[in-house]
Amino acid sequence: MTDSMLPILRQLHDADGDRARADTLLRMPDSVILKFHRVIDTACRRAGFEAGWNFVALRVSLGLAVRDGAGLPPSDLAASVELFRVGLAEFAAEVSHG
Repeated sequence: MTDSMLPILRQLHDADGDRARADTLLRMPDSVILKFHRVIDTACRRAGFEAGWNFVALRVSLGLAVRDGAGLPPSDLAASVELFRVGLAEFAAEVSHG
């Protein structure tokens, strides 16, 4: 039997810790987030990765947001997603000191 799960979703499911999950979420295309957000949300919740499911919710909201005349999403939503993205990227990049 073969694994029919997208490789990036498999990476999320098999991630070794929240930093690896964060890295995978940051690399995930919007199209995958929008199509599989329930699967991604469930994987993050099962792992207890609250930041992950919150990030997914924000990205889905941004992806579905109505744009203005210049094609831009609501500025407050875009700013929230960007701040969260920066924080998640910093978290994913942290090196354990041991």
